[in-house]
Amino acid sequence: MSFIAVGATIAAGGIVKGLFGAHQNKLANKVVVPDASYTTSPYAQKMMGQAQMLLNSRQPGIGAAEQNIMGSQANAIGAVQRNATSGSQALAMLGGIQGNTDNAFQGLQQQEGQWKLNTLNNYNQASNAMINEGDKVYQSDLQKRLEAINEKNALRGAATQNIGNGINDFQNGALAYASWKQNK
Repeated sequence: MSFIAVGATIAAGGIVKGLFGAHQNKLANKVVVPDASYTTSPYAQKMMGQAQMLLNSRQPGIGAAEQNIMGSQANAIGAVQRNATSGSQALAMLGGIQGNTDNAFQGLQQQEGQWKLNTLNNYNQASNAMINEGDKVYQSDLQKRLEAINEKNALRGAATQNIGNGINDFQNGALAYASWKQNK
């Protein structure tokens, strides 16, 4: 093989490497980097909605319990009015009835307060579940995004290397030809 053919082959290899590098750049431009958007699980959203509803509601049966307390008080007052023999006896009995009613309402308030604490705990657990769900989805989207960016960067790096090697090979072929021509 003549020296000209060797130089031409080296130069042609450089051109091919340059074209391959340009093709890799085109491929890198086609890589779509997804947006790391936030979407949540419908189950976590449902759990959050139920916890919110319970947090903003009263304990089931509280209205009926309040009516029962007031009904008991009314019945007791009626009994006092029918059976008291003096005004002072009626006042003493009515005071006792009111104390019992107050105690019943206080117990009911404590019970409802405990129920509210439980619903608040449930709400906080649902909030944490939503946060964790969002973190998982975001990490998944972010991972996809990073993989696409890495693919794009790898293609660009290979393209740059191939183009650079192509230019070097072309120059080496041209220099070999020039050197051969000069020494001829």
